[in-house]
Amino acid sequence: MSNLFNKIIGGRQFNFQPLEFRDQAGYHVDVKDEENTRWKFRIVLTVGIWMIEGEKLPQWIRDSRLEEIKIL
Repeated sequence: MSNLFNKIIGGRQFNFQPLEFRDQAGYHVDVKDEENTRWKFRIVLTVGIWMIEGEKLPQWIRDSRLEEIKIL
């Protein structure tokens, strides 16, 4: 059985893969933009808040409100 899943958020398909990072729950996430560039980053649950972690992510990813989505 696969733990991978995806969600359509703002018209884009976000792909999630569970990860264990230190003692935090989280996911590896990837999504493509209009130019087919694949953006990869992590979201981790820190003190009850989902935080996006990644370098040089476009603002539309940060604005996607992933932290408000009920993932688990």
